[in-house]
Amino acid sequence: MISRDLLRRVDWLLVAAVLILLVLGERAVRAVTVSDFLGDPGYFVRRHIVYIALGLVLAAVTLAIDPRVYRRLFWFIYGGTIGLLIVVLGFAAARGIQAWIPLPFFTLQPSEIGKVAIIVCLSLILADCVRRGIRGWPMVLRVALVLLPPFALVFIQPDLGTAIIYVAIGLTLLVVAGLPGRMLAVIGALGAGVVVVVLGILPSIGLPLLRPYQAERIVAFLNPDGNSPAVYQAQQARIAIGSGGLTGRGEGVSQTAGSFLPEHHTDFVFAVVAEDRGFAGAGIALVLYLLVLWRIGRIVPRARTLEESFMAAGVFGMLLTQIAINIGMVLGIAPTTGIPLPFMTYGGSNTITNLVAVGLALAVGARALPRDALDPVWTGRRGAGRGDPDGAPPEAA
Repeated sequence: MISRDLLRRVDWLLVAAVLILLVLGERAVRAVTVSDFLGDPGYFVRRHIVYIALGLVLAAVTLAIDPRVYRRLFWFIYGGTIGLLIVVLGFAAARGIQAWIPLPFFTLQPSEIGKVAIIVCLSLILADCVRRGIRGWPMVLRVALVLLPPFALVFIQPDLGTAIIYVAIGLTLLVVAGLPGRMLAVIGALGAGVVVVVLGILPSIGLPLLRPYQAERIVAFLNPDGNSPAVYQAQQARIAIGSGGLTGRGEGVSQTAGSFLPEHHTDFVFAVVAEDRGFAGAGIALVLYLLVLWRIGRIVPRARTLEESFMAAGVFGMLLTQIAINIGMVLGIAPTTGIPLPFMTYGGSNTITNLVAVGLALAVGARALPRDALDPVWTGRRGAGRGDPDGAPPEAA
């Protein structure tokens, strides 16, 4: 149960921003899917509403759970995530990806659930590193050892977009943990080297790691005047956005409502909003996303423990990366990766995961320290309130 005191401490401005984004997304999905399922114009929107309702319920449950509980559940959370990511590889591929487990009334995507699990597990590991004075490359190594198995399992599905989110979560938490800039530069250089090897060297010697459609998306980004399906999709998205004008063309009578823009209710739902509601509607959506990120970001230095600070930071990094990459690919300034837009894209696991992540941030914020208990400068430690009363390391260690 959620106590009245906890409800009073909930960030209702964050809740309101997320709810408005959910409404915008529901209206966009409703507008463009009326002809997608013959004989049942409400098929997709009904399912989307059920996903939203389930996600809100689970977010409320997450809010009610004290985040300190997760310290005792590290191996259960991490082991369960790895187990699901292995199990899903035994199911048939859909759209070329082995990412979904079919259930009676729901299709589970373990890689989406893994985002929140990775946030919790890495937060526990990094908090223990900070308390023990483990910094620099030893800290990076511990993060890499936790992150590499789920990253590899997701990459071989293959789901490059979600794998990128996992890396972004890890990098965000390392930055918040105080990793020096020179080490981040080295990690960035190593990442660039991996990209060169994967995209350039390995294909040239007949050992491509990316599937043909993944390589096609990257080529389409680098050569936007080509004739591939990925180029067509990006072009149609830009046409839809441009045709929206200042106030939009209205719902259901636009370019995205027909068959011109593939994936109009999933990866490219932002183009639907921009066309239906114009620059004004798209601008409102962007402001709401900035509001969500601001409210979550301000929780980070106020959390009562190191673990909870990192959890809020992980949610921030996850949402920021998804928002930036999705809107970037719709605008044509980033390659198409299949990363959904939080709170607006149609999809069960994605919608539920993002709402649970917000519930986790709300749980941390509702239990945050009062302002008069905060240090003037947050350095990763904030006195006794930042850890266990007895100073014991988390059980994850």
